[in-house]
Amino acid sequence: MSIDNKHHLQIVGINTLKYTSKKTGVDGEMKLAQCIVKYVDEEKGEQIMVGELLLPKHLSETLPGEYLADFELVVDREKRIGARLKNLHAFVQSARPVPAKEDKKAA
Repeated sequence: MSIDNKHHLQIVGINTLKYTSKKTGVDGEMKLAQCIVKYVDEEKGEQIMVGELLLPKHLSETLPGEYLADFELVVDREKRIGARLKNLHAFVQSARPVPAKEDKKAA
């Protein structure tokens, strides 16, 4: 059974962390997206959180912007259940008509 796991987030920057694997000695890098997440709390109304999101290798070229993020549940080595970013989709708000401004020319 699958449930919709899309969440709206705004990526405002990308940090790159370079490292050397202690196990293999191979150099690598991780990309961390600096994100703003908004949600609605029934008691407090709209809330804003800021945090980092590890970008998987197939999303390492992601640019700042607004996205719908797909997450999947995973079990880590300590048997803890968490979420992993699966995909990002550009977030496009539905277009709202903009009222026309009256042309005010001097007579």
